[in-house]
Amino acid sequence: MRLSIHRKIYVVLLCLLAASMTTSVFATNLIWTLLLVNWVAEWNWKEKFSNFRSNYLLQAFLVLLFVHLLWLIGTSNMHYALFDLQKKLPLFAIPFVVLTSRPLEQKERLNVGIAYTAAVMVVSIIGVVRYFTIPDIPYRDIIPYISHIRYGLNVCMTLVLLVYAAVRYRLPWLYALNALLILWFVLVLLMLHSYTAFIILLVMPLVLLLGYGRSLSRKSHTTVVLLYCGLLVALAALVGRYAYDYYHLQPLSSEPLEIYTANGAPYRHCHDGLIENGNYIHLNVCEQELRQQWAALSDYPIDSLTPVGYSVYPALLRYLNGMGVTKDSLGMTHLTPADVAAIEKGIANPVYLQHGPRKMLYVLFYEYENYRCCHSVSNFSVLQRLELWKAGWQVFCQHPLMGVGTGDVVDATHQQLRASESPLADTDLHTHNQYLNFLLAFGLLGFGLILFFFIRAIINAFKQSNNQTFKYSHILYLAFLCILLISFISEDTLETLAGITFSVMGFALLSRGVPPCTPENGVSPCTPENGVPPLHL
Repeated sequence: MRLSIHRKIYVVLLCLLAASMTTSVFATNLIWTLLLVNWVAEWNWKEKFSNFRSNYLLQAFLVLLFVHLLWLIGTSNMHYALFDLQKKLPLFAIPFVVLTSRPLEQKERLNVGIAYTAAVMVVSIIGVVRYFTIPDIPYRDIIPYISHIRYGLNVCMTLVLLVYAAVRYRLPWLYALNALLILWFVLVLLMLHSYTAFIILLVMPLVLLLGYGRSLSRKSHTTVVLLYCGLLVALAALVGRYAYDYYHLQPLSSEPLEIYTANGAPYRHCHDGLIENGNYIHLNVCEQELRQQWAALSDYPIDSLTPVGYSVYPALLRYLNGMGVTKDSLGMTHLTPADVAAIEKGIANPVYLQHGPRKMLYVLFYEYENYRCCHSVSNFSVLQRLELWKAGWQVFCQHPLMGVGTGDVVDATHQQLRASESPLADTDLHTHNQYLNFLLAFGLLGFGLILFFFIRAIINAFKQSNNQTFKYSHILYLAFLCILLISFISEDTLETLAGITFSVMGFALLSRGVPPCTPENGVSPCTPENGVPPLHL
């Protein structure tokens, strides 16, 4: 009776933890702590020890903890090292609890999956409401409880679960419902400008196709390949079209340049090559007329800062450039009151008033153009990552074997940024790459040790059973790994609570697969007579 009560508490807490991952930092910390307390109170040490000895994944997490502790030796910033270990307690505690406990039954896994999906859905609704009710809310602040990038990872996993459930159960009403939910979540990702999530969704079908394409019939395999290739062609055509619109020079930039405006004032032509929307930003500029006309159109001083942190004047230049008009009094006549209001808010391109892939791509194109012409990375997330990776790699090359230690990653990176006179030298940014973070901290020796044990655990998980039921859970496991490993490229996922709980919950639950198909009363639980095989988280 005691074990039964603890088991119920355990399942309820897992459901709550799955729901809190995207909703509350406080609740997440409280729930994983209660999971640990319940695990201790449950006792049953013999079964726990048996599960510990036979679980390669749990051993891998313990190796990860061991490396973090061992590499405290030589760490100069012990304060940060201890803070890092405290922050990563759930990275070690949650797998220890889940992987030494009895595997979840079909209904229990389904309840965890429903709680997780429902929470991701509720947060998306809250985000959409905030988007349409809070004027000019930055896309990074649309989701209130969690980083928009980490939330994007959860949306990707939710999309996988929705597709999996529809294909697995093949119920007409489920097809329709999940199709609507998938469309909803894709629109939410567009709203969040989640580049990482879209890259994951683009790569994941290829990974699954390579992993499980042979299990499909020839006709199904051909259909899936053709659909995927068609998607790639459509995306390439879309990107090509927007790139052409962005870079193809308009007549205003390619004709012989005028010397004077229509009012006789001199133009300034700066040939720095910075292009946007088919026009060179700093050609056909008459600052005198711009200042005079802006004062007549707006009470907002032209040199004052906009909410996004830079002054009105450069925003005005880019906005007029994006409209394809000269930057003078004549060009200013094309501005409507809505355009003036947009410029006052710091919106520097008419395309940024739109929603969808065109806006996302134009932002990337402009970031690249700024780096190409001005070597600027300030306020550009993609280019900042490249700058941080460059500095991190330089530090790693100085300490390739043992790294800099558990607590010195941030200090060493910023020392290098200062030494190279990087514009990011005075920021508090991290490396934004989990692989590089481990290499910096532990070197090739520590990272190789971690890598070996996790690869061994993953291979073992895929070899546990060859029955068809387990292969269905393989698909979810492979999709989760794809999401996680791609996120490691652009994010230090394991440096935040949201990233840690997403990672360990996926590993801990998905790696268990299904219990062995042992006969009970002469009937195997995996036979078709017992219904559809279970849905696994």
